[in-house]
Amino acid sequence: MVNEYPWLEPFWERLTAAHRQHRFPHALLLTGQHGMGKTVFADELARFLLCESPTDGMPPCRQCTSCTLFAAGSNPDYFRLTPAEDSRVIKIDQVRQLSEDLSLTSHGNGYKVAILTPADALNINAANSLLKTLEEPSDNTVLVLVSAHPARLPATIRSRCQEVRIQATDRELTNRWLATRYAGPSPEMYIALANGAPLQALKLAQEQALEERQRRFRALVDILAGQESPLTVAEGWAEDENLKGLRWMREWLMDMLRIRLSGQTQGIHGIDLQDGLSVLARKLDSRVLFGLLDGVNRMLKLADSTLNRQMMMEDILLAWAEQTS
Repeated sequence: MVNEYPWLEPFWERLTAAHRQHRFPHALLLTGQHGMGKTVFADELARFLLCESPTDGMPPCRQCTSCTLFAAGSNPDYFRLTPAEDSRVIKIDQVRQLSEDLSLTSHGNGYKVAILTPADALNINAANSLLKTLEEPSDNTVLVLVSAHPARLPATIRSRCQEVRIQATDRELTNRWLATRYAGPSPEMYIALANGAPLQALKLAQEQALEERQRRFRALVDILAGQESPLTVAEGWAEDENLKGLRWMREWLMDMLRIRLSGQTQGIHGIDLQDGLSVLARKLDSRVLFGLLDGVNRMLKLADSTLNRQMMMEDILLAWAEQTS
């Protein structure tokens, strides 16, 4: 599995070497932005540790009883903690049950492996409960915490884990990887939009995000020109469960501020809309852009609340409409 994601191979080699040298950590914290394959890597690592016929540095055999049970989702020495279906957090009862399970003798007389993802979903009580397990781990127990936002974890948790930051630093390699899975135009543009995260780039490409970004940006331009109703646009954007339009608007406001303050487009995220962003940045005052950005950030923080999404979206786009040239 890891060899399907070549940017993961250096991290695999590092950790399997630690296993070979009998210095594998009892707690790992896998970090890195979304779309790097952290969870895939964690699962493959768990499968390797539980494999009954492991070969140093190689993938798990996928044929032994443990690998077969893992594939079926029924390996008794593998545990996975995620937020409950009715919650966005990992609760203390889940951690307590995990600690109890990990205290038992392994069924295979080998490792017991637990993956917590996303680990930053631990609420404060759950984190405190997990701390006890990290401080007094059972024999042959490995905990793998996966997080794109490790700063949200308590320092006491982070300090007891060995952090491995998953990155894809070879842009040519990731461009080639995406080109083998996406036959459309501009694979390198999708890699750039995903900040170098290959799996996120593939997702954007499959969703034809370049075209959608162009449509959403054009809607903002047309609102300023009086050619589009902010209320009509707000209605459509509010129906998007992930609020992509609003998240992209935040990105574009930040880019316009960079251009406005520096006079350059170097370093902006929206390189696919560079010319249009430059035009708007010259038209809009920095204070206006900061005010709009503040409003967008407030709405994104309230996105999961009971407040009316469409009304909040209308407020933002009406404020945007007022910024005529």
